[in-house]
Amino acid sequence: MIRLPSVDELIDTLEFGENPWDRAKASLDLGDIGDDKALQPLIQAMLHDDHDFVRRDSAEALGLLENPGAVGALIKCMNQDSFHYARNEAVESLGKIKDPSATQALIEFMKNDDWDFGRASAALSLADLKAKEAIPEILQAIQREPESYVRKDMLRALHKFRDKSTLEVVYNLLTSDEDWEVRQKAAEILGWFASPKTVEKLVITLKTDDNLFVRQEAEKALQLMARDYRIEWTTAEALLAQKDIFV
Repeated sequence: MIRLPSVDELIDTLEFGENPWDRAKASLDLGDIGDDKALQPLIQAMLHDDHDFVRRDSAEALGLLENPGAVGALIKCMNQDSFHYARNEAVESLGKIKDPSATQALIEFMKNDDWDFGRASAALSLADLKAKEAIPEILQAIQREPESYVRKDMLRALHKFRDKSTLEVVYNLLTSDEDWEVRQKAAEILGWFASPKTVEKLVITLKTDDNLFVRQEAEKALQLMARDYRIEWTTAEALLAQKDIFV
């Protein structure tokens, strides 16, 4: 039978191991075990190890611990680490810990980081924090974001809030975004916000969008509304004629 290393042995490897890959594995193993004894060693490794992947994996492991005591160090890593994958893991770990004290730092990171993947992760972590005060910032960010997959992830973040204040931006993305996957995601989200205007926007999309997958998603969203209101589904036009039911 194979004996697994103890927490103390893993900490020893993380702190003193000569092989960086062994240190990286030890950090993730400590995160999986979830013993808070590993908190300070992981923080030290994330902030000071000379190997990029050890810092990255230590940041990930701190998210697995879900200990609020790591928040300050994770914010420091997020803002200062030279390795963008380490910064991104810090962002994601802040979302897993769900400490509201990280909200403003995540907002600033989302607005200013030069790596598109990091901006997307920050928006999703803000949603995981349920930080409603971040909604206006995400709405502004999505409208100026040049990368389509980041806009899609920011839409995913907005959807987690289930907040009607997001609808005008979602409508605009549905009808105007150049990327079909963004339009498709917008259509999916609108299925959860039944209203006369939403029905109108989805019917227009169903009739006019040049992408099959977007049209299919628009129809699915309309069908979801009909189901939720116990309306027999026949056609989009028939639902449009009954749109005032959704007031």
